[in-house]
Amino acid sequence: MERLNLSHLTFIGPSVNPATVEFGPNLTLVRGPSDTGKSYIAETMNFMLGGKTLYKIPEQEGYDAILLGIRLPDAEHVTLYRATKGGDFRLYRGDHRAYPLPVEHEPLAAKHSGKDFKNLSHYLLGQVGLDEKAIRTNAAGGTVSLSLRVLVPLFLVDETKIQAKIAPVLTGQFTTKTREISTFRLLLQGEDDSAIESGESETAHRRSKVAKHDVIDTLLAELREQLQTDETLQAVNDRLGRLQATVNASTDSIEQTAAARQQWGHTLSNSERLVAATRRSLAELDALEARFTLLYEQYTSDLARLEAIAEAGSLLGYFTPGDCVFCGAEPEHQHLSEDCADDTTAFAASVREEQRKTTALREDLLHAISGLRTDRAEKGQRLQTYTDQAAHARSAIARLDSELSPQQLELRELINSSSQLERDAETIRRIQRLEALRAEVDAEPKPDTMEPTAGFQRSAVNDLSHLIAARLRSWGFPEADNTSYSFESQDIVSGNQLRAAHGKGVRAILHAAFTISLAQYCLDNDLPHPGFVVLDSPLVVYRPPDPNAEPDNSGDVLDTTTLAGRFFADIQTNFTGQIIVLENENPPNGLEPGSRDVSFTKNTGRGRYGLFPHSQASGVAT
Repeated sequence: MERLNLSHLTFIGPSVNPATVEFGPNLTLVRGPSDTGKSYIAETMNFMLGGKTLYKIPEQEGYDAILLGIRLPDAEHVTLYRATKGGDFRLYRGDHRAYPLPVEHEPLAAKHSGKDFKNLSHYLLGQVGLDEKAIRTNAAGGTVSLSLRVLVPLFLVDETKIQAKIAPVLTGQFTTKTREISTFRLLLQGEDDSAIESGESETAHRRSKVAKHDVIDTLLAELREQLQTDETLQAVNDRLGRLQATVNASTDSIEQTAAARQQWGHTLSNSERLVAATRRSLAELDALEARFTLLYEQYTSDLARLEAIAEAGSLLGYFTPGDCVFCGAEPEHQHLSEDCADDTTAFAASVREEQRKTTALREDLLHAISGLRTDRAEKGQRLQTYTDQAAHARSAIARLDSELSPQQLELRELINSSSQLERDAETIRRIQRLEALRAEVDAEPKPDTMEPTAGFQRSAVNDLSHLIAARLRSWGFPEADNTSYSFESQDIVSGNQLRAAHGKGVRAILHAAFTISLAQYCLDNDLPHPGFVVLDSPLVVYRPPDPNAEPDNSGDVLDTTTLAGRFFADIQTNFTGQIIVLENENPPNGLEPGSRDVSFTKNTGRGRYGLFPHSQASGVAT
């Protein structure tokens, strides 16, 4: 299986000499007093493996970039470059430890991405066979692609983490617990979670349930505010039924009254039509009688004139037979058959004939006028009848209107009350449906969840436990035989106590044993692992001496001299990967050939001062 090997960590700057720490292929021990930069090496390595920031120390002044040399599984050397201020990486081919750097390089993003593979995480995971691996993130089976940052705590342990009460596989963040345990299982068993079908997480289910409750409760509050009764749905329906019967009875009464009014309306309309027609007829009769009266007067005047003519002729002898008054001819010599302007006898006859005809016409006219007056009298009677009928119809309509108006008002009130009851009934039904829906939401079963340890093989955990116990035994740890990795708690148990229950010194030793044993387990079983381990202060926990203190028999204060010797002997002979240890104390027995010993003296006159060169003039790094 592919492994990585770190070759050096180098700080560079444009006006300072490079500050380099070289790492051997097996054990590298960086030792020395406090404040010489040992823990800063661990912090910087974390930064060069994708950490967000690197806190600045005074000795770093003048250095603007960091180089991390890596030997790849195919034996190619590459160098990672990153500015001390942070940001993305550059990948240079070859081993580079100073300015100037080559122009040609490959940019790598600092942030992991499951879609864009041009990032540090994908590059390094791909070198050890861990790229495109999926790890579970929650109890519902949701997965994400493995990132280098999740993997780093399992092979790079700083001083704070190694002494912390938190389990070695965890960071203490509740939201990342499942992800971290899944990453541990991936290393331990070589299995990722890509086959898992994700469902709804318990958190998402809870949030969905709360959201549904909020919506339902809001709707219920609005409906209850609209409701204008405290009665039950049955009581409202009963009232509604009775009210509807009253509405129907009132409607029937109004319809009957309205029908009667309509009938009287027809009667009134017909009577008014007859009154109008009769009045028009009477007006016509009056006009005709007036014309006939004028004609009668004309006839009378004509007769009077004719009478005057006849009387004048008689007085003058015009109209009696005898000698002609004009020519003196005797009757026998008169020519009566011939026209003569002086023929008075014919003229008299004409007057008499005209009187007769005019008299006859006047008599006929009198009969006509009499008939008109008779017709007018009849129509006058009919007009009175029609007028009386119209008045009666108006009276009946007025009476019916007076009855209809309060009935209609009462009906409107009944309909309004009925409509409100219908709205109340519908509102109650909606409230009942929403309450039933809320009960259904409450009764919804929780989604099926997976324990963080789901998929763990107890046999693999037991094998790791045996390796941890064997390594602690080789170190001379007192409770080695009673130490194991707990499947349930996902932490180390030693002496029937969880690691967190022990003191800092024991916690550091147990964490170191876990990290080294996990790496060796992967190496032995050809499982993916970066191939190197970095441990900061696994052995020495600073405790000021107290000569008056009682002996501590708890097992938390170790015989670090003896244990340290056996610790270094074991990791040099029984660990096949690369291990970098940062410690305060010197190894009791020195190191074997092939191991690299980097000693910081914090003494300007002897050996290497620290991670950064020291200037006695300024007292700071250059």
